[in-house]
This record gives sequence, structure tokens and C-alpha cells, in this order.
Amino acid sequence: FYFKIDGKPVYMKGANYIPMELFVPRLTKNDYRKMLLRAKDANMNMLRVWGGGIYENDDFYDLCDSLSIYVWQDFMFAGQMVPGDEHFFNNVKEEVKYQVKRLRHHKSIIIWCGNNEVDEAWHNWGWQNQFNLHGADSAKVWNDYVRLFRDSIAAWVKEYDGARPYVSTSPENGWGRAKSITQGDSHYWGFWWGLQDVEVFEEKTGRFISEWGMIGMPNYSSILRFTKKEDRYLFSDVLNSHMKAGNGYNKLLSYAHRYLLDSNQCKKLTVEDFTYMSHVLQYYLLKNAIAIQRSKYPVNMGTLIWQLNDCWPVASWSITDYYNRTPKAAWYAVKESFRDDKIVKRDAARPINMKLQKPVFTIRQTGKNSFTIKSDKDARYVYLYQTGKDFYLSDNYFNMKAGETKTVILKEGAFPPAAVQSLKVKSLYDLLLKKS
Repeated sequence: FYFKIDGKPVYMKGANYIPMELFVPRLTKNDYRKMLLRAKDANMNMLRVWGGGIYENDDFYDLCDSLSIYVWQDFMFAGQMVPGDEHFFNNVKEEVKYQVKRLRHHKSIIIWCGNNEVDEAWHNWGWQNQFNLHGADSAKVWNDYVRLFRDSIAAWVKEYDGARPYVSTSPENGWGRAKSITQGDSHYWGFWWGLQDVEVFEEKTGRFISEWGMIGMPNYSSILRFTKKEDRYLFSDVLNSHMKAGNGYNKLLSYAHRYLLDSNQCKKLTVEDFTYMSHVLQYYLLKNAIAIQRSKYPVNMGTLIWQLNDCWPVASWSITDYYNRTPKAAWYAVKESFRDDKIVKRDAARPINMKLQKPVFTIRQTGKNSFTIKSDKDARYVYLYQTGKDFYLSDNYFNMKAGETKTVILKEGAFPPAAVQSLKVKSLYDLLLKKS
């Protein structure tokens, strides 16, 4: 499973895209531009428009065209079986006809996909037992699925756009099946949902990984916006309400226990420190997963992270924050890992095993929107911020060697007078201190 563009195989580096807002009419073309530039600046060349969301408006596809971002376009079916009556089929035909004719002139769209995870759900999620579907009734539900997604939509797409390929579902095989590694695209959720170590990708990197990811908290500046002071403790009702994944905090703690801090130590952190911990963890795991996946080229020809963005402020797999689309730590990991001019290698040691000395940082402003930072000791995951405010910087959560000076540029907006002097710095040393 791979893509050829102008006759040449192209390795796809990207992410899954969901609606940016719960109330879509709020969005402007500038909102779309900002989000898509986040993808482009992270060295992505593909976005998958997820079938559980919406068909985006013309601004989105126009911008993908102009930014040379390829689009994997799902039809809007996700995680549910479909009625088999002719009225429903005629309704779907009109939907497919309208959307394909509306979008087929966009050069960015390179594949149509019938649905998200419906085939996988039917075969792997226990629906037959849950809904007592056995024998003839089960066969009818499945046959209606085949008739719609494998036969009808395939024919309709060919009728209205014969130039692009169509696949009936994503993934082709569920992540627990051996075929998911050897053919088609895969959603490999043994990592995260299955609690497997990131090193599992040494054995479980498929031909094209169209979904996988790791959760991180929203930026702390966002948490300050949606909580009151009395809610800022682990794991308050408000923070639990802003966790997207079922059992999400326990899963996150499981990974932290293996890679960063003992889970009991994590539970003693402040919300601010816990947020930083989750960001370091998400950075480390995404970077190392991508390093493994890309090392499998050309057997593996693409990886699409779940997910690029959020539609509300929440702890999720997103690599950007809901507010102002500010990058999270993981965005910087992806930007580094998707570079074409550098082979990103796996880290030699897990952060939990690193021995670090306390670094002292010196920051000097060098221009209206630029400054340098110098460390007197080796430092890991150096995070620059102001209390209650995160920035879109040219780099953040970076590593420094003793004596190294690094130039950092503010990519959006402008620093007010004396703002650089008020920048704060955290590093992995501060987190590992919590062990003592």
C-alpha cells in the first residue's frame, strides 16, 4: 500500500484531521490557513480527513492545493453499520455525487475512502454479541455493508471521478490481525489502547499506518482558561471531563511509569508539572515511534498520526492546542521527525534512566522577535513559556549540550517590551527531581 505521484512513489508524512470547532460556522479562512500551516511547518505532506467529522468547506481544500498538502478523503461514515433500504442508498448516492463533483477538481485530493473503521468494528468489536445479531440478521447487516461500501460507492466514485483510487474502508485489517502488518493500511492501536511499549513498532510497523497516536494534556495556559483555581488538582471532575479517552489518565500513567516517573510520583505532581510531564512523554514516544516507522522504508510508505488538532480544549492525541492552534510539545517532535534532510534515530535511553545535573540558563534578546538561550549543563526537553501563555516558537522542548547557545524565533505575534526577560524555562531535570 503506497502512493505514486507523477509516477514516483512518495512517502507520506502526516496526520488525521478532525473538525477544528464544534460550531463550524465560527471558522474563518484565516483559521483554516493557520491550522494547515501548522501541518506544513511540521514537514507534513498529507492529511486524512477523518470519516467521523465533516466534509470541509472549499477554503480548506483550496489551501491544501496551494500548500501542496495531499488529502486522503473519507466519506462521512465512521464506527457504525448502515441501513440497507433503497431510500438510504439513494440518499447516500446523492451525497457521494454532490461531494465528489464539488471536490474532484482539487489536485490535493488523491484518494477516496468509504468509511472509518466500520469493517474493523464489525469483525473485532463484538457487535454481533452486543446486539444479538446472529444467523440471517447478521448476514443481512453485513451484506448491506458490502453492497454500499464495496459495490455502490465504488461505482459512484468511478462514475463521477474516474481519476482517483477508492478504498472501501480504513483500516483494511484490524490491528490485532497479522494481515494489518503485511497488506493495506493499518490503524495500529496496540500502542496506547493496547498499552504496548513504543518499541512494538519494530515488529508492528505496517505498510501504511493511517492511524496511531499518544495522548498529552492541553497546554497549561489552556487549562488555566477552562478551570477555576479549586479545580486544579489531579484528577478533578473538571480535568476528568476534559479527558477524551476512556480510562485515559490511567493509560497515561502506565506509560509515564515506564518512561518517565513512577506512577505514584506522577500522582503527587501539580497540574502544571503533570502537564509538562505528559508533554515530554508524548514528545518522546511520538519521536521514537516515527523514527522506527521511517527506518522500515520502503516496506513502510507512510505514517499518519492521530491527530493534528482538537475541536475543544481537552487532553487528547492532538499535537496542537485548541486555543489559537498553538503547538504542543508533540508538534515539535513531529516537525523534527518528519524532516527530509536528517535521519531521525531512536533515543539511546528512556528519560526515566537519564542522569542530569541542574542546568542554569541565560536568555538574551537579539531582535524584536528573537532571542538566544544558553545552558551551562546538558539539558533535555527545554521548555520556554510564560505563566498562562504559550508561544509558537521556531523550536521548543529541545535538547541542549553544555555551553551550547541556541537562537529561538517567535513565529507569530510580537514580544512586548521586556517580555523575553520574563520567559520561564523548565527542563527534564526539574521533573526528575520529583523522584527524590
